[in-house]
Amino acid sequence: MYQNEHQIISKVYDHFCNKIEDNVIPIDLRAPTLVGTVQDDPFDCLVEQELTSAFPDLEIVSSGKLTTPDIIVRDKSTGVIVGIEVKKLIQKPNGNDPRGLTLDYNSCLPCGTALIRVGNATVDIPCYYLFCLLSNDSKNIVTLLLMHGDFINYDFNLHKQAKVANQSEYNHGPYGEGSVRHRAMYTYPNPLHYKLECFFQRVVLVAKKLDVENLSLSHLVTHIVSRRDKYENNFLYSIIDNRKNDNQPPIQIEDIFAACKARKARVRTSSSMPMLKEI
Repeated sequence: MYQNEHQIISKVYDHFCNKIEDNVIPIDLRAPTLVGTVQDDPFDCLVEQELTSAFPDLEIVSSGKLTTPDIIVRDKSTGVIVGIEVKKLIQKPNGNDPRGLTLDYNSCLPCGTALIRVGNATVDIPCYYLFCLLSNDSKNIVTLLLMHGDFINYDFNLHKQAKVANQSEYNHGPYGEGSVRHRAMYTYPNPLHYKLECFFQRVVLVAKKLDVENLSLSHLVTHIVSRRDKYENNFLYSIIDNRKNDNQPPIQIEDIFAACKARKARVRTSSSMPMLKEI
């Protein structure tokens, strides 16, 4: 039985660590051509099947396409529930991630709290993110980060506003037959970025420092990350590595996503168009 979501997530992390071979996690992905819809990602299905097989004592539920979080985990005996949102990228031929500073989160920005329905009730649950970087041939996981969603965004109200922000405009165009979807696209930091040495090509758990201490895992902490918000609040997170076997004190990291903050808005110009040479 699990008394809180941190115990569940810790066991999920242990499971993936036990599958490491030669610093990667071998996987056998189903061919995309065998998937029923374009939204049904073979890797999401693999993670669900992996957890279902590894944890028969837990209820593992797939949320379905275009629904977040992707996977709901519940201990029926204690009622503890935690969500897991799966985000994956595939390495470029040179080994780097294909995205750089940010990831797309479509119309639902990341958050450490998510809404689900339990019977007729709407409840909020803690949410972790499973960030994975696959090898170029998709046969191995080369980076795996099981990360508390608050590390990316802790503002639950902002998360809820984003879920209802999309609107459609009808009667569009000269014949009034078109429509326009005003759909927000959020880009938030990409923890799989190859320049982040504390994450890249590692298998780690990223949790709040106090939660790690309560789990008695402080001896496995390799880094302490300070996440200071724009209101001068400071939140501390620990990076856990089950393979740590030394007594070195944790490395302190400040402003881990500074490059994201440094981005500047660009002025939109008219779209490009084909050009012919004058005759």
